[in-house]
Amino acid sequence: MNLIDAIQPALPALIAIVGAGGKTTALFQLARQVKGLAWMTTTTHLGTFQAGLADKHFMVTSMEEMVPDQFKKQKVTLITGPFAADHRLGYLEPEILDELHQSAEREKISLFIEADGARSLPVKAPAGHEPAIPTWVRHVITVIGLSALGKPLDPRWVFRPELFSSITNQKVNSLITMECLGDLLIHPEGGLKGIPVQAQKVALLNQADMVETQTQARSIVPKLLRGGYDKVVIGSLNFAPQTLECFSNF
Repeated sequence: MNLIDAIQPALPALIAIVGAGGKTTALFQLARQVKGLAWMTTTTHLGTFQAGLADKHFMVTSMEEMVPDQFKKQKVTLITGPFAADHRLGYLEPEILDELHQSAEREKISLFIEADGARSLPVKAPAGHEPAIPTWVRHVITVIGLSALGKPLDPRWVFRPELFSSITNQKVNSLITMECLGDLLIHPEGGLKGIPVQAQKVALLNQADMVETQTQARSIVPKLLRGGYDKVVIGSLNFAPQTLECFSNF
């Protein structure tokens, strides 16, 4: 199954994606796979290359620039704020994001939101101000990249390794294990941080490119389902996006 089939959201979908190790890939796969039109945005920052993955990109800096009729002319539309100081694409102002949400609901268009950043690393621990998840989303997908397995807990593989260490009690520079990744995912200051009460929680164990990695990932599924997730999805979005495995409490 693909990612949208694994999530099975009611339409129009309202999905936020957090974590690391494949958020952007997941975002665009969902937008392409969902039935009907898809709008995408961010509550943090996006790399400029991501604009090229959408059919069209709009920068919106005022309510006057909110033009839903233009957003509806293509399958996948990216709507962001202006460039930030670091030259990445910025987030929408709160009132504009709220209007985008209301328009999506009225027009029955699915809305997908990247709600934190990870500097393209496979694993991250959220800082105090993260993630920035709107209260009205119906699903939150927490992504983790399994390419970090067996690698040292350091800045080459983990965004904010000291925070990761504090959350999981795994020592900085020690080797990253599947068990400690599970600890990060179920921690209220880790993978479950900031998720609205009503939202379904999905853990996406991405970068499971090898059979051995997939087997290891399955070993923590019970822990994740007991620890607060409604679904666990395992697979490789880059190499096998149509053959994901899904486990659930339903």
